[in-house]
Amino acid sequence: MLFRNTLAQSSSFALGYLFSFLLAPLMIARLGLDAFGVWAVTGAFATYAGLLDLGVGRSLARFIAVYDAEGDDRRIGECVGLGLLIVFVVGVLTAALAVAAAPLLSDSLGVLDSDEMRIVLVASVLIWTFNGADGVFNAVGIGKQQMVPPNVATAIGVTINFALSLVALALSSALTLYAGANGIAALLGLIPSAIAMRHVWGGPYVVIPSRSLIREVIGFSLKNQITWFADLVNLQTDKLIIALMVDIRAAAVYEIGSRVVAAVRSAAVMSVSAMIPTAAARIVEEGRGVIRPMYRRYTSLTCATAFPLFMLATVSSPFLLVAWLGSVPSEAGIVVPILSVAYLVNITTGVGTTIAIGAGHPGLAATNSVQIAVANVILTVALAPLFGLWGVVVGTAIAIVFGSLSFNRRFLRMFGLPRRDFWDGVLPAAGYAFAPAVPAGLLAVLAGVPDSRLQAVPLLLLSVVLYAPPYWWLASRRGLLPERLSLRWAHRRPAPAP
Repeated sequence: MLFRNTLAQSSSFALGYLFSFLLAPLMIARLGLDAFGVWAVTGAFATYAGLLDLGVGRSLARFIAVYDAEGDDRRIGECVGLGLLIVFVVGVLTAALAVAAAPLLSDSLGVLDSDEMRIVLVASVLIWTFNGADGVFNAVGIGKQQMVPPNVATAIGVTINFALSLVALALSSALTLYAGANGIAALLGLIPSAIAMRHVWGGPYVVIPSRSLIREVIGFSLKNQITWFADLVNLQTDKLIIALMVDIRAAAVYEIGSRVVAAVRSAAVMSVSAMIPTAAARIVEEGRGVIRPMYRRYTSLTCATAFPLFMLATVSSPFLLVAWLGSVPSEAGIVVPILSVAYLVNITTGVGTTIAIGAGHPGLAATNSVQIAVANVILTVALAPLFGLWGVVVGTAIAIVFGSLSFNRRFLRMFGLPRRDFWDGVLPAAGYAFAPAVPAGLLAVLAGVPDSRLQAVPLLLLSVVLYAPPYWWLASRRGLLPERLSLRWAHRRPAPAP
C-alpha cells in the first residue's frame, strides 16, 4: 500500500512540475524576464501569508490518519471543518493586506504600476486560498491512506491550470491576465478534489470543530508550522532578498535555477511523502517499538531513491537549463549544482522528520528548522551585498547542510537509535550515487555550456544514459532500491550449494 500511495503522490507532483517546466520558457518569452521575476516574488509573498493558517493545513493528514485508525468519523469531519474555516479566514485577511500593500511593492520592484500589482497580488492570494481548500479535501484521502483518488484530482487540477495558462499567454503578454487565469484554474480545481473526498469517505463531510479538537490540532500544528517556515525561508526568502538587495532580474535568475532544484527536491521528497499517515497509524496500532525498523528500512530506500536525482541534476545542469529555456542567464548555472548538493544532504532528514511528526513530536524538527532559518537569513543578508547572487546561494547551502546534520544527530539521540542506523542507510546510497556521476561530470566539463537547444538536448540525453543505467544496475545489485523499482535480473544470486 505504501508503494502505491507513494507512486500516486509522485505521479501528480511530477505532472505538476512537468507543466511548470513547460510553462517557464513560454512565460519568459511572452511576459519577459522582469515580469517572470515579479510573478516569482508575489508568489513568495502569498506563500508567506499562508503562515497565518497556523500550520493546520499541513497537519490534517496526520490527525485524520489517527482518527481513522480509531474509527472516529466525526473527528475527521471536524478536521475538514477546521481546515476550511482557517483557509478562508486567512484568505480574506491576506487579500485585504494585498490591496493595501500593492503601491509599496510596485515602487520597490518597478515593473508594474499599482493597479496591475494589486491584481497580481490578489490573484496570488486567491490561488493560495483555493489550493488550501483543495489540500483540506485531499487530506482526507491521504490520511485514510487512499492516495490514488486525491492525486488523480490533483492531476486534473494542474492540467486545468496548464490549459488556462496557455490560453492566457496566447491571448496577451500581460501578467495580470496570466495571474487571473491561474486564479480561475485554482477555483475549478476544487471540483475534482471534492469528488475525490466523497469517493474515499462517506462523511460527515464538514462538522463544526469542537474546542478540544481545535486545541489539539492547533497545538500540534504550531510546532509543525515552524518546520514549514524554514522551508519557506530556504526556498522563498532568497528571492525576496535578491529582489530587494540586488535587483528583480537577479531574482528571476535565481527562480530559474531554484525551480529546477525544487522540482528535483519534490520528486525526492515523494519517497517519504506517504509516510506521515502511515507512521502515525502504525505507532498508534503497534507502539514505539516499530520506530527503529521503520527508520532503518526507509532511510536506506529514501536515500537510494533520492540521491541519484540530485546527482544527475548536478552533473547535467549546463545541458538541462539550455534544453529547457534555450537562452539561459550565465548566473543561473551556479544555482542548480550548489543547491542540489545542499538538498542531497537535507533529504537524509526526511525519514526522521516524518517519524517524529507521526510520533507526535513536531517540536524536534521545529527547533532545528528555526536554526536553519535564522542561519540562512543571517548568511544571505550578510553575503548578498558583497557577492550578489553567489552570496545568497552559498549562504543558503551552508545553512541547509549544517542544519540537516544537526537534526540527524538530535533525532537519533531522542529515539535512542545508534548512529549506525543512519550511516548504514546513507553511505551505501551515497557511494553508488556518486560513482556513475564521474563520467557524466567529465562530459559536462569537456562540453561546456551549449549554445542552443539543438546542442543541449543530445548532451542532456547522453548524460542521462551515462548516469541512470549504471546507477540503476548497481543499486539493484546491492539491494538498495524498493522491490518494484529494482532490476530483478541484476540481483546477486545466492551461491549454489556445495
